[in-house]
Amino acid sequence: MKLPYFKIKEAFEEARDSFSYGSGSDKIASTAKLFGKTVANVGMLAVEIGSEAIKKLPEETGKKAQKLLDEHSESMTDEQKEKAHKAIEMGEEAKRKRIEKEREDIERKRQEKEMEG
Repeated sequence: MKLPYFKIKEAFEEARDSFSYGSGSDKIASTAKLFGKTVANVGMLAVEIGSEAIKKLPEETGKKAQKLLDEHSESMTDEQKEKAHKAIEMGEEAKRKRIEKEREDIERKRQEKEMEG
């Protein structure tokens, strides 16, 4: 089933225009719309691809950031490199936590089996 995603580009352009030409309330409203549409899209994505894929998203983001650094670091700004390094660190931490939780779950199931038998 294909879900009706919001067009984030249009919401971003609306927010950008309101920051350039709009009043304070226009800025707040367009920013809130952009945020809301982004959150809604993430929620629809979660439904579409499932919670397991979402759990591994930080890890995959870290892998992509590492690949980006490996292939294009010479053309990246210091800020881009810093963001990539943070994404890599977050991905590694998420992987470590996932593996730890998986091990705990296996151990818990083993203990439950022992108590039953």
